[in-house]
Order: sequence, then C-alpha cells, then structure tokens
Amino acid sequence: MRVEYFSKTSEIGPSSRYRIYQFLPFLDAGGVSVTVRPLFGSFYFRVLTWRPSILRWIVTCSYVMVRFARRGFDLLLSHGADLILLEGQLFPYLPPLVERILAGRRRVVIEFDDAIYLTAGHARKIPILLSLSVGAIVGNQTLAAYAAAHSPNVQVIPTVVDTDRFTPGKSVAQIAEGTTDHPITIGWIGLAYNASYLEWLTPVFLKLQQEHNVHILVICSQPPRLEGINMTFRAWSHETEVEDLRTCQIGVMPLPDNEWAEGKCGLKLLQYMAVGLPAVASPRGVNREIISDGVNGFLAETHEQWYAQLSHLCGDKLLRIRMGQAARKTVESRYSLSVWGPRLPDLYKRFLSVEGPKKPTEQNRAARTLSASPPCPRY
Repeated sequence: MRVEYFSKTSEIGPSSRYRIYQFLPFLDAGGVSVTVRPLFGSFYFRVLTWRPSILRWIVTCSYVMVRFARRGFDLLLSHGADLILLEGQLFPYLPPLVERILAGRRRVVIEFDDAIYLTAGHARKIPILLSLSVGAIVGNQTLAAYAAAHSPNVQVIPTVVDTDRFTPGKSVAQIAEGTTDHPITIGWIGLAYNASYLEWLTPVFLKLQQEHNVHILVICSQPPRLEGINMTFRAWSHETEVEDLRTCQIGVMPLPDNEWAEGKCGLKLLQYMAVGLPAVASPRGVNREIISDGVNGFLAETHEQWYAQLSHLCGDKLLRIRMGQAARKTVESRYSLSVWGPRLPDLYKRFLSVEGPKKPTEQNRAARTLSASPPCPRY
C-alpha cells in the first residue's frame, strides 16, 4: 500500500512529529509505504521570531509562496498513491479548491489533533474538507464528535509518546527527591505561543516559593514572563528534551477554560508522566481521561486548587514517588507508541474499503464515533 502524507511541518513541528513521523517504522513494517511531504520546515519557525515585524511579514509571505509552489509539485509526484492523508489542509489561508479536485479523483483522509475548526478562516473550510474526505483521523473524542458531523468515517488515534525514549533517567526515588539543599523543580514544556497558560500560574509560584524550596524549569523556544519567579530557561531541542525533563520532580499543564483547550491532546502531560513525573493539570478535554485524580496526578481548576496540589506534592516525597510510578504505568499501557504503532497500518488499510463521502445521519453518528478506535483499554 502506498500513502502520500501531506504534513504541516517537518519533524521540527510537534504535531507532525507525533502524528506521523514517529509512526513511520511501524507503517513500513505493516506493509504501508509512506512518503511524508511537509509544507513548512524549521526556517518558518525561525522567521516568526524576527524583528522588525515588517521584515518578518515580507519574509514569511515570500517563504509561504515558495512552499505553496513546492506543495503543488509534490501533488504531481503523489500520482498513483492508494491513499492521500492531509494534516489539516493542503493550502492554509486559501479556499479548498485544490482539495475539491483532489478528493474527486483520490481517496483523501483528513487528520488533526487540535480544534483547528475554531481558528480564523477555518470555521467554513474544515467542514468542507471533512465532507470531501473518505474519513478522518483525530486525536481525541472531542475532536471526533466534531468530525463525525461532517465525515463518514472517524478514527480516534490518541497522541502517544515513545516510552523507549521518554524514560526515567534515574530511579523513581531519585527523581522524586528534593531537599532544602536541592530545590524541587517544577517543569513546563511547550510552544512559545502557549506560554501565557504558564504565566497564569505566576501567583501560585510566588506563594509556593514562600513555603517551599522550588524553582521553575521552562523548556521552550523563548522564555516566558514570570516576574519574581525563580526560573531556569532551556531552549527546546529534540536531542535534549528528555534529559531536561528528567531533571524535574513535578510537571504542570495549565489550560484556560474554553473550547480550544477542550480539543487539546495532552502531549506535555504524557511527556511528564512517561519520565516518571507526577503532574498537575487543568481538567480540560483528554486531561480528565489521562489523569486519575489523586492516583497518577492531580487536576486543578482555581489558583487555590493549583497551590494546594503543588504544595502537597512539594511537601511529600513518597507521594511524588507513588504518583510518578502510576503515571509511568498509565502511559505505558494506554498512550505509548509501542501500543498504538502496530495498529496504524491496519487503520490506513481500512480506509481503502470504506464508502466514499456521504452525509452522516443523526442516527448513526454517535455509533460511528464510538466504534472508530481499535480495541484498547479505556483511555
């Protein structure tokens, strides 16, 4: 089976890295030959940090035009593929003209792991793309519920991590250790445009510093604004991200209370848990499924709840050890690449036999979404 996958980015982008690139060895082993054709590379992310803004705008527009031309050439090269997968869309910002032509001649599947249908310019486009496709692959049930209203076949593949790569670097007891001489490190990893979520916790961190010997480790492309906080910033790198996370004792994933957050797939939460860290997270979307509150981590809503749960973890080393062990087991059994990787080839092959686009009915929509995922433990 031959598949052409049109990704948003090269491996530098977390969404593309976790939705397709890490699965390539499993797809190849399952008899599925995949060619990944990224739209944007690392240069795009570098340009977004340039100043002044007029220079950034000119270079970004020029780069996008060049990449769009390359994507058109890649479409010609994809002739003869059994299946076309689009991560989100072919041409951002543009009407779905090319996608209409492509879907009329090929079997097209749409994949996304964020609520992209909420963003500017996509509210009309994404439903059209879904209706043109033979199916959709999404990262959680929130996204599946939306996709099922427009696409005839919805498959749920959660975001997963490679538990052979994301491992505790020391014994769990050593990871959890924190004394008055060695601060307890609370870690956050993420993209710069999500840093405002972390900054919301500033009052909590200030209060924690008064009661505990803690400091904050931020792994990102640029440092956030955490006024008065004892913070260490480390530039994100694929080569060092695991080792950086291993220096932490607790992970945090704050999210706002909105529809966009409900569509999140919990990547940073899974990264913390895979290296044996207990985590505190906002009760949004898939976070409520990943975390069993009080067992493998904590859920927190208000500043008061965030302080209470983080303070509890900071003051109890045995609790950190116990929760870190439970967190690791959760990822190993439900959200690991080794569990989901072997399933993806068969899922791709199923799209070769399903019916083409057909408007879903209210009667069968719920049943189709619930049966979308391959058999697995409840996650």
